[in-house]
Amino acid sequence: MDANQNTKSRTFHSPWFIALIALLVRFLALWMVQAWPIHPSSELWKSGLEIVNIASSLSSHHGFSSPFGVESGPTAWIPPVYPAIVAAIFSLAGIRTNLAAIAILSIQALCSAAICLPLHSIAKRSFGDRCALWTTWVWALFPYEVLVPILFVWETAPSALLMTLLGCRSLASRECSPRSSVITGLLWGFAALTNTALLAVMPVFLLVPHLGSPTRIRWRTIAVILLVSAVVVSPWIVRNRLALGKLVPVRSNFGEELWVGNHPGGTGRIQSNIGPSENLEERERYRTMGEIAYLSARQAEATNYIAQDPARFLRQITYRFFYFWFAVGESAPVFFLYRLVTVLALAGIVISLFKRTPEILTILGAVLLYPCVYYVTDVYPRYRYPIEPFLVMFGVFAVLQFLQFTKAKFA
Repeated sequence: MDANQNTKSRTFHSPWFIALIALLVRFLALWMVQAWPIHPSSELWKSGLEIVNIASSLSSHHGFSSPFGVESGPTAWIPPVYPAIVAAIFSLAGIRTNLAAIAILSIQALCSAAICLPLHSIAKRSFGDRCALWTTWVWALFPYEVLVPILFVWETAPSALLMTLLGCRSLASRECSPRSSVITGLLWGFAALTNTALLAVMPVFLLVPHLGSPTRIRWRTIAVILLVSAVVVSPWIVRNRLALGKLVPVRSNFGEELWVGNHPGGTGRIQSNIGPSENLEERERYRTMGEIAYLSARQAEATNYIAQDPARFLRQITYRFFYFWFAVGESAPVFFLYRLVTVLALAGIVISLFKRTPEILTILGAVLLYPCVYYVTDVYPRYRYPIEPFLVMFGVFAVLQFLQFTKAKFA
């Protein structure tokens, strides 16, 4: 191989080059799929209504409040990081303007493309160089992973980036220095303030990488990470106590999410026109009762509904499980890709269990644990995106193993 070919090969194998291609693909798709120009009344702004409304309130100097577009006082319905980012964009580019839409969706596309870097490291540690290379390329080009970040105003792509960054740091934790522990704690705190559901994988990421290690679990390191992350989150918790009159760990709306999936006449998952974002009667009820009282009432209703028929609740959990993994009932062509990822990832998980390395068990633990809160509350396809990079990795591993088996059999 001459020097020119060697250079091309190194470029093709570079996760930085793949991330650049991923970004270009997402920008191209962004201009193709969105209905430009974006107006204040465009459907895009309804895709993340609570975030957009809180950001509008912040940029209008009314504080972190009013998630449903009516003056309703302080809120903790959504964690603070992403509404604050959107608010900063609104302050610079105008509220719900075309320029603001371009900036927000570009940031989401950038986050999705940047996943290539930590994902390559995770796949390399778990399955080797070949799997790392093809996992990164599939993430860069697979249509479903390209489309999700550019269709909605939501923290889906930033959450997926944080998930992979945390996973990457987790797999390197056995060589963790005190300074690195502080950085990891800062990252966990930032993740909690971006998407609280990410905390579900914290026990796995902190403990499982040490399985099979010749050294014991580094409890001091874990303590530093927990302490630093608590320090990062604590100002927001104090703010919630002062503004809402109740201790709210990061976000307040668990009662609403539980009710959405568990109430009389419900389907077991999210529906339109049943919550304060779309239903005028519920919005007025929310405004007059106040956020904490409203959510307490919703949680009580859901809890009573569950207690009346536990068997029904278990059936709905089963429904939500299958919806989360197979988008049961959805017929749009994109859901073929969604299900394809599930099937290939499942095959890769089964095959990888024969290895059972700490790296594989760590990522598998995150894949299994992260969705649990959605099984209990409600589900939506984009909720899965934070673990999509791991699913792609397991899926690519399955395909490579199949190709290797086929080659060996017919050689």
